Amino acid sequence: MNFLTIIIPCFNESESIPELIKELNKLNKNINFLIVENGSTDNSKENLKSIENKLSQNIKVLYLNKNNGYGNGIFQGLLLSKNTKYLGWIHGDLQFQYSKLDEIFKKLISLENQNTHVFIKGIRKGRSTSENLFSYFMGKIASLILKIRMTEINAQPTIFSNILMDKLTNPPKGFELDTYIYFQALKNNYEILREEVIFPKRQFGFSNWNTGFSSRIRFSITLIKYFIELKKETNF
Repeated sequence: MNFLTIIIPCFNESESIPELIKELNKLNKNINFLIVENGSTDNSKENLKSIENKLSQNIKVLYLNKNNGYGNGIFQGLLLSKNTKYLGWIHGDLQFQYSKLDEIFKKLISLENQNTHVFIKGIRKGRSTSENLFSYFMGKIASLILKIRMTEINAQPTIFSNILMDKLTNPPKGFELDTYIYFQALKNNYEILREEVIFPKRQFGFSNWNTGFSSRIRFSITLIKYFIELKKETNF
């Protein structure tokens, strides 16, 4: 069984892929990575195909022919990686402090002798005031609706003990997956560990959802509707 596998969904990130591979190659080779090419419409698939046979043994690629949502891409990767003690995901847009994964790996090793299930969730640093406010209020709204304290619900990384996979019976296919798995960990009394992670500016391309104030409003409405739906489903 592998110890730690990180899923990296990529959708239209052709320019980011070479730098992403460089960053992954700097990390502990005992960390496994599964890049999910999530049905991109740019050259992401071709770029990955061209370098796939040169990738380190701890880096694999899963190709999905169609994009059925951000969450679906991640979950397909999680299903393929169930034979690992800890698993989770980060984004593939380079907006992440990759060195943190080495620190998290060491932390998980240190917890090996403890009979506990852990859920690691990032706390993003280095964002704009408006982004911090957006994240704060979404956490407050989620907490009010779901009756359980939640903060930084979309922060990365998300890493958890693989036994949590047995609780994921109806995962959403969109960005709501972050809330869903975080909520399942809280509901099942996982030990929640928070890690401060630098959130650098995007180097290439553009966000697939955060394109301005109006997009954040739409995203907020979608998430709030999901909070209500999740509350009804779980009756928690």
